Amino acid sequence: MGIAAAMVAGLSAPAQALLAPQYYEQARNEAASVIVIAVRAVTPPDAGFGSCRVAGRVQAVERGATYAVGQDVSLAVPCRKAGAQPPVGGTIYQDVDALRATPFGRAYLDAQGALALSQYEQLKTWP
Repeated sequence: MGIAAAMVAGLSAPAQALLAPQYYEQARNEAASVIVIAVRAVTPPDAGFGSCRVAGRVQAVERGATYAVGQDVSLAVPCRKAGAQPPVGGTIYQDVDALRATPFGRAYLDAQGALALSQYEQLKTWP
């Protein structure tokens, strides 16, 4: 399995994504900004699935000029609580408990600062 396919498999593991892997890879490649954050807090949605607010501080800027190291950010990350069954589709829902337990995250953001095709990578250690 190629590196790109392995990355997509790892990113899509939290949920069943229905888009072909190349679309997620394209979203990462074309993201206006790529940042790594130190996660400070995760606020889950009221329902079983939706958007978690992942608050943190930018630790590295891998692409783009919109964000700066040390900047506080709040990201809307699709997520689901244990046992919740989100609708089948192209959205990749992260597990709330896993988001809370992971100290770092890499976010692939579009020009408006939203995740590009749900592309948020949980990082257990500093990259």
